[in-house]
Amino acid sequence: MVQFHSTAEGTSQLARGFFTGLFALAMVLGGLYLYQNKWEEVSRQMPILYELSDAYRSGLEAVGGISATALKRFYELDTSPDMFSEPEEKGPERIGLRSTWEKASILKKLEDAGFSKGKMRAAQKFVDYIDANKEAALVEMYRHKVPASIKLAQALLESTAGQSRLARKTNNHFGIKARLSSNARQKVNAKRYDELRDEDFLFIDPAIGVFNFHDDHSYDRFEAYRSVSDSYARHTQLLTRPCTPGHTGCYSWIWQEFPVGQDHDITEAARIFQRASGIAPQEFFHGQTTVPYYAACAAGLKMAGYATSKTYHQKIWYLIDTYELWRLDLALLKGMEG
Repeated sequence: MVQFHSTAEGTSQLARGFFTGLFALAMVLGGLYLYQNKWEEVSRQMPILYELSDAYRSGLEAVGGISATALKRFYELDTSPDMFSEPEEKGPERIGLRSTWEKASILKKLEDAGFSKGKMRAAQKFVDYIDANKEAALVEMYRHKVPASIKLAQALLESTAGQSRLARKTNNHFGIKARLSSNARQKVNAKRYDELRDEDFLFIDPAIGVFNFHDDHSYDRFEAYRSVSDSYARHTQLLTRPCTPGHTGCYSWIWQEFPVGQDHDITEAARIFQRASGIAPQEFFHGQTTVPYYAACAAGLKMAGYATSKTYHQKIWYLIDTYELWRLDLALLKGMEG
């Protein structure tokens, strides 16, 4: 005999089904929101302040700004003494850097901002990373003009302060891939992925080999280095190689276009790259087009296609502002005045 449920029971089941479906939809939408907005902070407890302060402008004013003489020596002259090598008996004197960047003050700022214990632990790793690698970043800045603040912020973001598996295994802190050889391209085109070997991939000095690490494809190889400083040097090669401005993958124009210690209007550069980037000038920083030099440099990287993340340039700005990495850039430029 067929049995029928009572009306009350059926209504109860419908209600449970409705609320279950509503809960599932809320979970999906909530997950989508987190993914599109602060996924890094949620998944890694990224220790970033998602707001901007006036600390940079106050710091620039405190050091008396950057003189035209310092800018000229830094960007135009190649005869300045190398402050990062020990002085020879009759050679130029080593220039001392007086940086105002301090681990303790940064951590105190973040604690006062209400960081949780978990985020403070992550912030400790970030400041330790900066402290350990700031001189390598300054060496690259001095010799090749890429701001130390930009390099350190990119490394922090892309290697999770040196904690990523790729960074730990290979000293590759920027995710630089090895290139496919012609033989490798033939195998990939034929989908013979299981035949690919390390020797099918090309790497560039100072890289010493390759490492199989899944990224876009399971067969991807990444360059491996002897040291973090070699990784920094290789990253500089990528950012300063000769190229045609306006083309995707061309970054060398950025460092002369947006000098350290000044504010810059990104409108003209953004319009040149707009067809390739798909980003209008006012869309980079919520309508703001005149920004500090490091934000302009970050926008330049995004314009030229350095990263696929829609907010990559904003993350770089937040990192530099949160950890006051601009202090290192200013210290180097002030050193050029002496």
